[in-house]
Amino acid sequence: MMPPIVRRCPECGTRGWSRRFAVVGGEDGRRSVECPSCGHRFEPIDNSLLN
Repeated sequence: MMPPIVRRCPECGTRGWSRRFAVVGGEDGRRSVECPSCGHRFEPIDNSLLN
């Protein structure tokens, strides 16, 4: 089992476990996450397209 990843929001700088950041789908089918503090949506570096 892989340990949870720590994420940081590029907009407000909030840091937290990846489980706190909600996964949302984009219009183009790409996966992005939403910051629990400010609601900013961004594509995480651990995206499955990088594998």
